[in-house]
Amino acid sequence: MQNKIIALRTGKKGRLKPGHPWIFKGQTLKVPPGIRAGDVVAVVNGQGLFVGRGYYNPASEITIRLLTFNDEPIDGNFLKKRIEDAIAKRSFLSSTTNARRLIFSEADGLPGLIVDQYDDTIVFQISTLGMERMKEGLLKVLADTVDPKFIYEKSDSPFRKKEGIKTVKKWWLYDGETNIEIYEGGAKFIVDIESGHKTGFYLDQRRSRAALKEISKDKTVLDLFCYTGGFSVNAALGGAKKVVGVEIKPEWLILARKNAQLNDVSDKIEHREGDVFEVLNNICDSGERFDIIVLDPPSFVKEKKSIISAAKGYKELNTLAMRSLNEGGTLCTFSCSYNMSGDIFSDVIKSSAAEAGKSLTVLKRCHQDKDHPIVRSIPQTEYLKGYFLTVNL
Repeated sequence: MQNKIIALRTGKKGRLKPGHPWIFKGQTLKVPPGIRAGDVVAVVNGQGLFVGRGYYNPASEITIRLLTFNDEPIDGNFLKKRIEDAIAKRSFLSSTTNARRLIFSEADGLPGLIVDQYDDTIVFQISTLGMERMKEGLLKVLADTVDPKFIYEKSDSPFRKKEGIKTVKKWWLYDGETNIEIYEGGAKFIVDIESGHKTGFYLDQRRSRAALKEISKDKTVLDLFCYTGGFSVNAALGGAKKVVGVEIKPEWLILARKNAQLNDVSDKIEHREGDVFEVLNNICDSGERFDIIVLDPPSFVKEKKSIISAAKGYKELNTLAMRSLNEGGTLCTFSCSYNMSGDIFSDVIKSSAAEAGKSLTVLKRCHQDKDHPIVRSIPQTEYLKGYFLTVNL
């Protein structure tokens, strides 16, 4: 398998972006017979020089995802080193939380693989056929390196369908609990790894939650798209006078209320069920105002072609939020979609301010926490962006 070779086109058609592991269909020459979907292949350029080694899948527009730019075998020792290196980079978090991302796909040289740790349970997601073929070896290394009590697979990404593989949600070896208690600084949360977003919790927003806690004392806070209460709980623990969390799904609000109880802040947090657009419109029209508003929606931009409609949605939400703040209030606004670039998101915020008749001062720029590393040669690894903004007339 290691000796199967695919050649790139010559000239611009076959040119790769330096340090980027993706190779698209149009960049390769005709694939030799005997190479099957999921195979590990060596890639050579138009002059026959080695480029890298990765796995191949003609069903995907990204036909080859490189695992290495070095001429080395992809075997158990390779996986062991990659996983050990990734986990070592996260060791700084062990003193502040028992929940962290251990492997972040391309950013850790393992495209198609996400691994998160919640206390003594590992949750992993595989989104590509090539990584699916390596699953047995990956599980062995993870079990040996992390030594978790439980391993849960939540491979339910929509990308799996494009890769020609089915959804898998199951326990490996032993069945654990799908609701797991974690801690993050002084906050505690129950995480639903089976039914929640992503692997259960927005680990990438750890730093922004801590930043909100720092500025919440004696403030009124509106947490939109509150999910299971990550921002709400931190605001309340930071001394907020009142927190309102808004979410459309009742099952998530049930967990948000449990998380409020877990942190002894139920008396400070009110939860409202409903569509955020409708609720925010009603708040704006009613004259109810807040000192801080958190706007952290799920991704509106799944594909580039939806960027225009998504930008309109972001603009409407941010405009309404600015109008619902007290004078000099703080808007904490985020986008978690790579396709919503930083420049586009910044333009949306400026347009919202103009529409609302407000001026903005940037207090803080926000990014994902360090267990979701950003690799400059792979722009897709920098997906979360946000601002803490002072909003004035």
